[in-house]
Amino acid sequence: MPALLLLRLPVRTLIVLAGLLGVAGFLLGWPAADPLLRVTSVMVLSIALWATGWLAQWLTALVFFTLCTVAGVASADTVFAGFSSAATWLVFSGLVIGAAIHYTGLGSNLASRAGPLLSPSYRLAVGGVVALGLAMAFVMPSGMGRIVLLTPILITLADHLGYTEGRRGRTGVILGGMMGTFLPTYAILPANVPNNVLMGAAETVLGAPPSYSAYLLLHFPVLGLLKAVILVWVMLRLFPDGDPRPEARQAADSPALSGAQKGLAWLLVAAVLLWLSDAWHGVSPAWIGMAIALVCLFPGSGLMKAQPLQSLNVESLIYVAGIVSLGALAHESGLGAYLAHSLLVALPLGEAGDAATFGLLGGLAMALGSLITLPGVPAVLTPLAPEMATITGWSPEAIAMSQVVGFSTVLLPYQAPPLVVGLISARLPLRDAMRILLVMATVSLIVLWPLDYLWWQLLGWI
Repeated sequence: MPALLLLRLPVRTLIVLAGLLGVAGFLLGWPAADPLLRVTSVMVLSIALWATGWLAQWLTALVFFTLCTVAGVASADTVFAGFSSAATWLVFSGLVIGAAIHYTGLGSNLASRAGPLLSPSYRLAVGGVVALGLAMAFVMPSGMGRIVLLTPILITLADHLGYTEGRRGRTGVILGGMMGTFLPTYAILPANVPNNVLMGAAETVLGAPPSYSAYLLLHFPVLGLLKAVILVWVMLRLFPDGDPRPEARQAADSPALSGAQKGLAWLLVAAVLLWLSDAWHGVSPAWIGMAIALVCLFPGSGLMKAQPLQSLNVESLIYVAGIVSLGALAHESGLGAYLAHSLLVALPLGEAGDAATFGLLGGLAMALGSLITLPGVPAVLTPLAPEMATITGWSPEAIAMSQVVGFSTVLLPYQAPPLVVGLISARLPLRDAMRILLVMATVSLIVLWPLDYLWWQLLGWI
């Protein structure tokens, strides 16, 4: 009977099951094997499952936790590091805020007000949400925070414009806003976790972090602004659709904000102001978000249902905890540094010219990001900057900045937890985001990287 049940399973499910049993058998059967090999087996399996989407993202995270714990791959502090990460609790606060936006109707109200501005054409709608996402990166330092705040508004905006479930225009509007606040924003210093890790690592290794203005001047014109323009073009080509419905173009009187909507709106304004000023007060965006979430959850607030936690989708919370823990495992085990040194030895940096060096360093960061996720790239590569500077003849600062070219060229959704959180919340398929990322990565390699190299030369960095 069990054999008959197995035969009825889809082929990809059988492959996943075989992979799980194989890794579990190796870990439990050979406990004395090289610790680095044991870590590698778990990470390869987890990354493969996250990349293919053959197993739900949250379920893959649970598989990762279980294998690491049962087989003793690492200490509990490392395996469950994701649950103590600020990113995970920022996701939780975002889920609460998103649920409050939906429950109070604030998202629908905002969408009805913004709809007439974006409704004249589908091009304007997509361009508008991409521009909105990019603009938010200048005032909100957390990519996760922007995604969780934008997603419910983008969903209601798509509904208001008439892009119903299954229409390509719905994907274009929702995913356009997500990608707009994600892909081009690596060119803005405090806008994403990898940027902040790079800033801290550079201060430790090189003696001083990059300044906001120098970082913006070096990266934003090509990797930020031009990438955003190309993103709009790509979205329109991959997800073409007709213009919004005529009713959305009418600037009808929007209903006045209710008491609950006003209260939530003021909370969101306070959150944005506190996020914007985090360099001054030093409070993590995650704990600012949690304070707002606690207000929403408090009995009698009128911002959530009577049993609020039942309305939260915790899948994204488990996924983010898993992906952060995987990065911690790669760092603590030494696998990340081992991979970086191996790739560095294989690269002919000593014999390459400046253009080839630029491409090789960017490619090194991009390849490493697909193995240990994006936040792990600057943590691993920045300490190697002085060594690579000696090999290439570049300054250590230029070596460190070259990582941005690589980790801003994202290949697959699993590398960036905020994006996957948005996809889960909006119930969009992983393959749609994967198509955009692969096309954008191709365009970046062919168009943006050469232009960025010329821009670096113009500024005198190389």
